Amino acid sequence: MKVHTTVGVYNNDSFVVNGVLETYLKDHVEYNLKYRPGRAFFVDGKCLNEGYLSKERIENWERRIKSDPKTFVSNNDSKVYL
Repeated sequence: MKVHTTVGVYNNDSFVVNGVLETYLKDHVEYNLKYRPGRAFFVDGKCLNEGYLSKERIENWERRIKSDPKTFVSNNDSKVYL
């Protein structure tokens, strides 16, 4: 089963990376959009929620995520989101 990578980015540029099984992705996305609205949220490198970040910062994060798969790609289910 496919594992999707999600990245939550706070306004101070700290971030959290999770590997999420496709089965749980919809619930994981809904939870993050509802309960963490100030945090930018990316799924597989694409921004779903800008949070408090500017458009320029979002674009920078999308580039950063894309250019650093060692940090921003999870092939394992982290199960932290359950």
